Amino acid sequence: MRATLPPKPGLYVSGNRLLDALPEADRAGLEADLEIVSLEAHKFTHSVGGVMSHVNFPIDAVLSVVATLKNGETVEVGTVGREGFVESDAALDSPLSQRTSFCQVRGTVGRMSIERFEARMASSATFARLMRRNVRALLFSAQQFAACNAKHSILQRSARWLSMTGDRVGSAEFTLSFDFLAIMLGVGRPGVSAAADALQNTGAITYHRGAWKILDKPLLNATACECYEACKLAFAASLRG
Repeated sequence: MRATLPPKPGLYVSGNRLLDALPEADRAGLEADLEIVSLEAHKFTHSVGGVMSHVNFPIDAVLSVVATLKNGETVEVGTVGREGFVESDAALDSPLSQRTSFCQVRGTVGRMSIERFEARMASSATFARLMRRNVRALLFSAQQFAACNAKHSILQRSARWLSMTGDRVGSAEFTLSFDFLAIMLGVGRPGVSAAADALQNTGAITYHRGAWKILDKPLLNATACECYEACKLAFAASLRG
């Protein structure tokens, strides 16, 4: 296996895998373009129909993208961590947010103004191509999760979500309420509680009052459905572009 080389001295590393996949020339001035912002859980970052003022590149936060129905109910249609950015509409020449997004797991993001984002999209073909490849991977994951919700058990989906969250925050420990997890999986709280109990009994995780800890990542990954690996590979492929 080829060893991973350390970053060159002076080469800016943001902590967001998408930005850090940029070649050296495209990272010039990147640090100045980003404002590091701490987000608390449930903090809204974009509202549907609003004019975008910035995009967020998660570092150790997880953001949720939701669709809002006419009756006011919301349904999660995607989650984004350090493998991507929010709002993806910014890479598709849209000035407006098509969905609402908010912080799902507290942490930090690199925030870039929409003006600087658009300037980089216009001036760097490499930057633009990488952003659009990431949007394609996000679309793939949304389609995969639609199939996942229809065919896979709550236990498999819970294991998939917890594994993905551990990857996104870069830690085996994170905070999330049962109610919030139930909403994200589109199931009742009792179903999530039963899945969490089963995962804890196998020794894959432990949890208490919304605090989760992954004890055995290989075991948790093995319990997750195929969608975990499929989406992980899709984002990895997008970064190699």
